[in-house]
Amino acid sequence: MLLRLISLFILLASIVSSSVAGDEVRVAVASNFSETARALETLFEEESGHDLIFSAGSSGKHFAQIENGAPFDVLLAADVERPKQLEASGNAIQGSRFTYAIGEIVLWSPDEKLVDPVGAVLRTGEFRHLALANPKLAPYGKAAQQLLVGNNLWEPLASKIVQGENISQTFQFISSGNAQLGFVSLSQITKPGQVIRGSYARFDPGSYDSIEQQAVLLTDKIAAREFLEFLKSNQAQNLIHAFGYSTTAVVQAAQQSNKDSIGLESSDWSAVWLTLRLASISTLILIILGTPLAWWLATTRFRYKTLIEAAVALPIILPPTVLGFYLLIAFGPSGTIGKMLDAVGVSPIVFTFTGLVIGSIIYSLPFVVQPLQAAMTAIGKGPREVAATLRAGPWDRFFSVIVPLAWPGFLTATVLGFAHTVGEFGVVLMIGGNIPNETKVLSISIYDHVDALEYGQAHWLAGGLLAFSFILLVIVYSLNRKTMTLNR
Repeated sequence: MLLRLISLFILLASIVSSSVAGDEVRVAVASNFSETARALETLFEEESGHDLIFSAGSSGKHFAQIENGAPFDVLLAADVERPKQLEASGNAIQGSRFTYAIGEIVLWSPDEKLVDPVGAVLRTGEFRHLALANPKLAPYGKAAQQLLVGNNLWEPLASKIVQGENISQTFQFISSGNAQLGFVSLSQITKPGQVIRGSYARFDPGSYDSIEQQAVLLTDKIAAREFLEFLKSNQAQNLIHAFGYSTTAVVQAAQQSNKDSIGLESSDWSAVWLTLRLASISTLILIILGTPLAWWLATTRFRYKTLIEAAVALPIILPPTVLGFYLLIAFGPSGTIGKMLDAVGVSPIVFTFTGLVIGSIIYSLPFVVQPLQAAMTAIGKGPREVAATLRAGPWDRFFSVIVPLAWPGFLTATVLGFAHTVGEFGVVLMIGGNIPNETKVLSISIYDHVDALEYGQAHWLAGGLLAFSFILLVIVYSLNRKTMTLNR
């Protein structure tokens, strides 16, 4: 009997302790709200004893992850549509959805003299680039588009517009100086107790659809429910308001766009053509530049050759977004190379097709140089020495002996360089600006469709790219096998 009482006591103690002890709440948060969320985190954790674990990103990305089983407890979306769809699909707790913040767009520039209080600078056009989030993906981008269309400025400014994949990338475009001004969230330039830097203009909220950001509960975890209740408290709402959000509005039903269409859009075909053009030009330049570099690496006895090889191979292991970020900084108007180009009268290459070509050449360089170097090294000195005894000059030996013997390496280098450029994403995402018909390539188009939940178009484009890559590799392996057979 005593033993049973002790066991019951231990069981009750464990239940009580588990209810008292803090729990973890995994929160998927819209990128524009991430800094506000960190401020809320401190207050909530102090009051509740629970730990918040935030994952910031686009609402479209979070939606796709949650639909595929991502272990989030709460979604703080940047729109109404995604939380509503999660409720409808049974991936969220029914009745838990509510508006936790209402965003506001502003026209902002780090330059204190560029933007006037009413945004009249938009009509002057005295700037190179106007940044905004992709209207197809981001509520803030859609609101900016609606404002421009309503003021008959969308078409006149179309050639100056660069699009970020989300509001955070848009802010980075502007703050880095690559875009002189753009539409961002008021919350991005508003900090409690701080003066807004730069210049900005606010607009009538009625000139665009209300940017309601909704939260929804994904699991029935008690700590997650407590966090959502905390968001509704006066303390949390006051802090959210201090970060530049409105906190009262009538929740309107989100319009459900057609996600089942599978037909490709004209912009998709434009992206395909632009990608093929980019890959062709980049590969041609890479073969021209990579051939002498590969030959030098294959024959030199330079003491620090290893350093050169490591530098060439760096893009293989370096995350593309890192390379794209540094290219964006270097070639931007405030960067070293950007200033040098400006000094000699060359227009900025960021957000241009030329910029994509330069980024692609750097990113795909090892995929061209390494196969060429391996093929040339495999030839050895014998054929060159025989040609020299026949009085063949250096150029003659190279083009008459080395190039024919190394042609499998040239084929491999061409195919890999071309295919790698076709599939690149991170570099073009950072340096391109997602401009239709100029810098929006195939990989960006696929990303946009997925983030917009347009899986039909995404399947067409991704499937085509998969088949194209597989066929190229089959051709390369087949030709290399025939070459090895003939050499035997």
